[in-house]
Amino acid sequence: MMKKLHSNAALTRPQRIEVKRLFEIEKVSVSELATRFCVGESAIRKWISRDSPEDKSSAPHRRRQVVTDDYRQAVIEYRRLSPSHGAKRIACELKARYAIANRGTTAIILQQHGLTRKSKRVKTKWQIPIGRHRLQCDVQQLPAIKGNEGFEFKISFIHLKTRYKYSEIHPDQKSETIAGVYQRALDNLPPFS
Repeated sequence: MMKKLHSNAALTRPQRIEVKRLFEIEKVSVSELATRFCVGESAIRKWISRDSPEDKSSAPHRRRQVVTDDYRQAVIEYRRLSPSHGAKRIACELKARYAIANRGTTAIILQQHGLTRKSKRVKTKWQIPIGRHRLQCDVQQLPAIKGNEGFEFKISFIHLKTRYKYSEIHPDQKSETIAGVYQRALDNLPPFS
C-alpha cells in the first residue's frame, strides 16, 4: 500500500526515483536536475540523499502527555495551601510525584480554575520631581580650546522650576570648583520663593 503524497510535495514518487537514478547512474549535476524538474536545488539534494522516495512522517517526535485529573487536583490543592507560589514553583515541587509537571501546564491549570493573580503593578512614567527648591547639576567634559590639549569642564546648574541654566567652563571638576559655581548660580538664578 502506497502512502499518501504530501500536499506541498515538489516532486512525485516517480520523479524522486528518477532524480536519484539520474544523479547516481548518469551523473547529472544538481543544478541541471533542478532546472529539468523545475524545483530548487535544495529539493534535489534532499531526494538524492534519502534512501526512500516516501515522505517522512510529520508527526511529533515525542508523544503528547495528557494532564491527569490527579495532577490537576494536586496543582489546585498546592495553590490553595500556598497562594503566594507561582506556576514555576508549584511545578518544581510536584515534579517528584508527577513526571508531567512543568510550568506551562501548571499555569494553564491555574488559569482555567481562576487561581492566577493579576499584577497590581502600575507603570508610571519616571520624571524628575520639579519643586521650588531644586537645582540640577551637570558636568560636561569638553576638549580644551586653549593650547588644544587636555580637557575643560562645563559646569551647569539648572533651576528646575523655571528651567533657567547657569554655566561656567573650568580646567577641573574638583569639589571646590563645583561649590564655587553653585554659589554664583544661586546669586544669578531666579529666587526659589
